[in-house]
Amino acid sequence: MMSSVIAAFFHCVSGKNNSLHGQCLEGSESWCRYQRAKAAGSPLKKIEQGLPNKIINQIKPTYLKLCNETLLKKCLHGKTQNCNESYNNILWNIVPKNIFIGLETFRLGALLALILYNSGYAGILSVIRNVNGSLPESVAQELLKFDKQRISTSLRHSLPIAKLSRKKEKQLGKQKVLRMKKQKA
Repeated sequence: MMSSVIAAFFHCVSGKNNSLHGQCLEGSESWCRYQRAKAAGSPLKKIEQGLPNKIINQIKPTYLKLCNETLLKKCLHGKTQNCNESYNNILWNIVPKNIFIGLETFRLGALLALILYNSGYAGILSVIRNVNGSLPESVAQELLKFDKQRISTSLRHSLPIAKLSRKKEKQLGKQKVLRMKKQKA
């Protein structure tokens, strides 16, 4: 997995004058257009400029941190971040990836997602009151009700019995996968 992260980094920063596709999977089945073209013996039609060295040096430490073994171990067996609670999930629910939007719309969506992630609907309520001055009390009550439901669900899921139940379900799922692999072999 470490080599995949490093390969993705070098692939993304590569450019016309700085080809860094040595870490990419080779052959005609590669995810890398450069390696596929190389395997086919044809020149790559469109080559981007790539990133300047100054920017590469700025983002390289972040990619190297992603290669941290303890971080990567958390990603095994589906132990990834809970997508329902992540900032990215909130952002993509506000501004979906598959619909083109302008930069200003994206920035507004990112700010709304940030407020929701950090303060919940109470934060949105505060922004609306600061901008508009007034808000119907029924709307305010509904927004606060959403927050209460979110918090109570979170508290219920964080109870030791709920955690134990999820752990058992994961273990049963892993055992089922192992049995299926043995049956195929």
